[in-house]
This record gives sequence, structure tokens and C-alpha cells, in this order.
Amino acid sequence: MEKERETHQNLESELRQEAGREWAEEAAEDEHLTELMRRRRLNLGDAAREMVDRGQRVRVETGAQTFAGEVVFAGADYAIVERADDVVSIRLDAAIWTIEQIEVGGHEQSGGAATMKAHLTDIASTDESVRLIVGDGRALIGSIDLVAADYLEVNQDSLSVVVPFAQLVAVIRPRARF
Repeated sequence: MEKERETHQNLESELRQEAGREWAEEAAEDEHLTELMRRRRLNLGDAAREMVDRGQRVRVETGAQTFAGEVVFAGADYAIVERADDVVSIRLDAAIWTIEQIEVGGHEQSGGAATMKAHLTDIASTDESVRLIVGDGRALIGSIDLVAADYLEVNQDSLSVVVPFAQLVAVIRPRARF
């Protein structure tokens, strides 16, 4: 009788444990699907802001150029990647973003320009020399003189170079200026 009761208790215990495992697995699957649905609604700007929140390190490839560092700011259409000696402002849609699994601690954003155009206007007001990377991988070094509706003018060696926004990939500035 005692042995039968013990067997019955063991069976009940095993059934409870199995049910608990199944519920935990279902809950984990539901959580995964909920996160997947949330992520499907994101755009590039949202994804970049999450990179900032998590303190993600990335490798950004723009064809001929690769930039690696921590994403420290994200606007609607650009993000800023901080490297050892400089900061790189990169158009989100002009690059392939590889996210490292290492998180270094997130950042709260405040005070940055909401769009790449506004960010370029801020840079133009400083008259600082920057390096611009354009679509074919070329670098232009000079100061941004004008930010217009769909292009910018760069003063390079006393020449005015017109760069359509669609051709602009990244702007590199010394880290001290960020």
C-alpha cells in the first residue's frame, strides 16, 4: 500500500513537472512571437535608436568604406558611430549594419538633430573641416558651406563641390567636436 502511494505521488509529481515545462515552453514561444511582431513594425530609425539604447557596437559597410564602433546617437535617417579618434554620421539607408552581440551599456539621447539634413546644417554652422564619404567611396575633405533642399555644397580647396543628398553616405569629424 505504501509503495503504491509512493508510486502514485511520483507519477503526480512527474505530471506536474511535465505540465510546468510545457507551460514554460509555450510562454517562451509566445514571448518570442510577441518580440518578433514588435520588431516587424520597426523602421531603420527605430532599429538604430534601439542600438543606442542597448549600447550596441556595429560594423557599418558602405561599399568601399567600413566603420566600426558604438552607436551613440540615432535620428530618423542617420546614426552616429563613435570610434577611437572620430565620430561618423552615417545615412541609415546607405549602409549595411552588422550588429555585434556585445552590449557596452546604453545611452539616453538628447539634443541631437532629428534628421541628417538638420545634422548637416548644424555642422555647416561650425565651419569645421570634415571628411564626406560619397556613394562611390570617394572622400571629400572640406567645410560644408550650404545645406539646400536636396544637396549640400562643400568648400574643397577653394572650389565649391555640389553633393546630392542621395550620394552622401557619411560625414567624419574629429571625436573632440562631438
